[in-house]
Amino acid sequence: MALDNATKTVAGFIGGLVSVLKALIVFFVFANIIYPMTGFDPVGGIIDLVRNFLGGGLAGLIALLVFVSIMDK
Repeated sequence: MALDNATKTVAGFIGGLVSVLKALIVFFVFANIIYPMTGFDPVGGIIDLVRNFLGGGLAGLIALLVFVSIMDK
């Protein structure tokens, strides 16, 4: 019973954290469009992240798929 509650609490926390991160990414993308001299490049950061995953070969591709599946939930 306690383990089930702990799992739900952790899942809720991670879900909330992912939602905040998604909102921040969208915010910085629009901020970069409106004010191009902000110094932030979230799109470039996402591209670099994907390149890092794909540079790892098959293991990197599997890690990217796991990461995307976590972000999708």
